Amino acid sequence: MNDHKCVVTGGSGYKGSHVIDALRFKGCDVLNVDIAEEALQADISNLESVTQIFGDLRPDYVFHLAAISNARLALEDPCKAVKTNILGTTNVLEAARRTNVKRVILASTCWLANAMASGIIDESTPFLPEGGGHIYTTTKIASEYLVRDYGKLYGLPFTILRYGIPYGPRMWKGLVLRNFLDRAFTKQPLVFYGVGSSSRRFLFIDDLAKAHPLCLQDIAINQVYNLEGMRFVTLKELADLVAKLVGDVEISYQKESSRVGELTYDRKIVSSNKAYIDLEWQPETDIEQRPVEWCNSGGAAPA
Repeated sequence: MNDHKCVVTGGSGYKGSHVIDALRFKGCDVLNVDIAEEALQADISNLESVTQIFGDLRPDYVFHLAAISNARLALEDPCKAVKTNILGTTNVLEAARRTNVKRVILASTCWLANAMASGIIDESTPFLPEGGGHIYTTTKIASEYLVRDYGKLYGLPFTILRYGIPYGPRMWKGLVLRNFLDRAFTKQPLVFYGVGSSSRRFLFIDDLAKAHPLCLQDIAINQVYNLEGMRFVTLKELADLVAKLVGDVEISYQKESSRVGELTYDRKIVSSNKAYIDLEWQPETDIEQRPVEWCNSGGAAPA
């Protein structure tokens, strides 16, 4: 696999940095394209900027992770979310087409389950006409449609990876587990919304990242894969686990309007069977298996 030249957009971010690590571990030549200072700088909202850097780098594969991935930020500034996630994806696809990239791998999301009917959800489950009820979800649905259109209309091969909810080293503060850890270590109450019954299948970041070199196989061309965690964990269970590990932590229940439209798995199970069958990928880490590591991830540590 060491002859593959890859670009990761958004490689300075939490998920992108781990994807770069996983690709390099498998011998790929990987370049980080981001707006951050340490990266090869390009603004995905500017087509000429992206086209120029792809033309200079001539990557074989583009892993497109750059996006507004914080749902609350998307709700606060929908115009920015649409510009970054939809126009930005279009620019990456167009730049890839112009520079003869072999394939674009799109980072999508399990949030798309909000736009699907209840039951077992796989990669062929259709979107409901009423959509997913959130700006972030809508931008990711649109991005998937754009990737498919570029495949059909221009012959640009693609792979779509629908990420589960990641956790682990370098977590950013918007993620619930990182928030719980930071608050616990500073003796603040752990705050969650409702009664804590909503659940997530948390996915260890290394398990998520390992899917990326696997999807460079030909079997993944023009395919979609769900990448979900091992099991459902309610937010109450998560808060209880953090409280148990850290000790002397209060748990608080609140309501917040900014949570409207966020991900819910009510009567839904997202299947990752296709990724297991095609790529031999499956999550290997349970959320309780590596408490020391994730308790100290992303700077969340006792003062």
